[in-house]
Amino acid sequence: MVKMRTDEGFTIVEVVVTLLFISIISLGILTMHTQVSILSIINRQDQKASYLAYDNMRKYVNGAPPTWFLCTSQLPGAVQQVLLDSEGHISELPGTTKQKVVASAPYGCGDTVSSLGMPIRVESVVTYGNGKRVTHVAYAAF
Repeated sequence: MVKMRTDEGFTIVEVVVTLLFISIISLGILTMHTQVSILSIINRQDQKASYLAYDNMRKYVNGAPPTWFLCTSQLPGAVQQVLLDSEGHISELPGTTKQKVVASAPYGCGDTVSSLGMPIRVESVVTYGNGKRVTHVAYAAF
């Protein structure tokens, strides 16, 4: 009596197709993970720059009288005073980071004496990486 041999297991074609399918799925997952990681890093950098710009602005707009602002003109927008202008490396931010805080009197000063209620515009800008900018603006009473 002759026994018929039955093939057990997978053919080479089935193995190749399965490996190809698993490779495509794995590559898709790896690509998505890489993109999420890059977006997370970019988001963290933006957040760090935003905190830095906000902190720089709040050093001047903090509820205290603006003794740091010297108003010498009654013309709107004529007075612009640079309060902070620095450049250097900040941890977690790529490249050179530039920080600038500028104060101006958009409606003029009215008088050179403080506490008359004229607003002072304080603009804080942080530039980092390839020209990415974060700006925070607030007003203080003069």
